[in-house]
Amino acid sequence: MKKITVFLIGLVLAGVLAACGDSTATKEAFPAPSANPNAGAVAVTTPGPVPGTVLKFPEDEAAHNNITEWWYYTGHLITTDGQRYGFEFVTFQAVRGDFPPGYVQHFAITDAASTTFKYDSKLRIGDKASFKPGGNNGFDLNTELGTMRGGNGTDKLKASMFGGQYALDLTVQDTQGVALHGGGQFTYGPGGSSYYYSRPRMTPSGTITVNGQTKQIKSGYTWFDHQWGDFLPLGGGWDWFSTSLDDGTSIMLYNLKDEKGKLIQVFGTYILPCDKDCRPEKPLKSLDIDQNSITTKPVSYWTSPYSGVKYPSVWEVKIKADPKQGIPELNLTYSPTMPDQELDTRASTATIYWEGDSMVKGTKNGQPIGGSGYVELTGYNNLKPNV
Repeated sequence: MKKITVFLIGLVLAGVLAACGDSTATKEAFPAPSANPNAGAVAVTTPGPVPGTVLKFPEDEAAHNNITEWWYYTGHLITTDGQRYGFEFVTFQAVRGDFPPGYVQHFAITDAASTTFKYDSKLRIGDKASFKPGGNNGFDLNTELGTMRGGNGTDKLKASMFGGQYALDLTVQDTQGVALHGGGQFTYGPGGSSYYYSRPRMTPSGTITVNGQTKQIKSGYTWFDHQWGDFLPLGGGWDWFSTSLDDGTSIMLYNLKDEKGKLIQVFGTYILPCDKDCRPEKPLKSLDIDQNSITTKPVSYWTSPYSGVKYPSVWEVKIKADPKQGIPELNLTYSPTMPDQELDTRASTATIYWEGDSMVKGTKNGQPIGGSGYVELTGYNNLKPNV
């Protein structure tokens, strides 16, 4: 039973199990894809601009009884000694019929100053009897790797790998509000749809341990993503960019690709900072970017010496201005703080991917601007050659 369950979890999380048609799964009703010009402009306790999309806090911070779900943190930490570190800490949940829910955690720390990248992953099979979808107490997730606990914009993160040589003990606080992508719904076309919100500007405090040395956090940003639904992203993989610009605005970009690496879907959100009455349950003004206004172009590559997979390394991203919407013209370059940030997690989620701390430089409406970002690249190990 355990081997079968682990195998199913790996397939679900890798996005290759055709579970959308499974009669045993709990289905959610989603409308056809549509534009959402008022995304983020409505209260999350009322129906959103997409019919059938309703988000409630803190209820929807908890686990749901859906095929796919994840709680995903990436961040940039500055310690009191002036050093910069990146981190990724994510919990995936897979629910499949009558099997117990499965949980996988990935944890990674980027130490660019010493060109060190460390990561680990762990899997835990849950207890269906204690699984309470739609609860109102936030989330409490754990494996042997660490714990995530949170709700109402105050989250506690603890993770440790390699005998405690690399670890996090953080409180991340949201004082800005939530960004509802597409009004709270992200559509994968034939792959289904998911609910999707972010907390793009959480403030971290606590400690990070690097090579056995524990350091206090002085400043930084943490980006939190929560997605769930009966969906599987079909195709060859995706490129995902989170961006925290120095002027307080944030950007999420998402490229979905086919098996040959050709773009089949582009999605983007331009997120304005909160200027008054800021609360963790209040939506930020989040503007959908027209997919024809987004261009992402790799300008250099890095080949992993471990897997042999070739990944884009430096990216040029261009967003055309939309004055009516309030979206500026952006020309940005994303450069990794170090090229080697590949995670081989075939043992837990049946995939190899690159996810890395990045620096962002460029212009906004012609004026210089900088920032920090995280870039996730999946599917590059499975690209099929052109026929």
